[in-house]
Amino acid sequence: MNLHLDIPDEIVDLIAERVAERLERPAEGWLDVDQAAAYIAAPKSRVYDLVAQERVECRRDGRRVLFRREWLDAAVNGTEATQ
Repeated sequence: MNLHLDIPDEIVDLIAERVAERLERPAEGWLDVDQAAAYIAAPKSRVYDLVAQERVECRRDGRRVLFRREWLDAAVNGTEATQ
């Protein structure tokens, strides 16, 4: 059985964009500074400011600074993150 669907190019493009967005951001795990900045929709300098002000929890792996989404949420919302 052959199935043929006529899907407009605009719909295919929207689906492709959504798939690309999901592939760019991991569902779970650690975020680096670039990913953290994208997650809170701010420049990297804002993420570094939050770290310097000790308003966001982070972990260091050598020189890398790593975050969890819930820590960033807590910093942005002004609440304390639960571990």
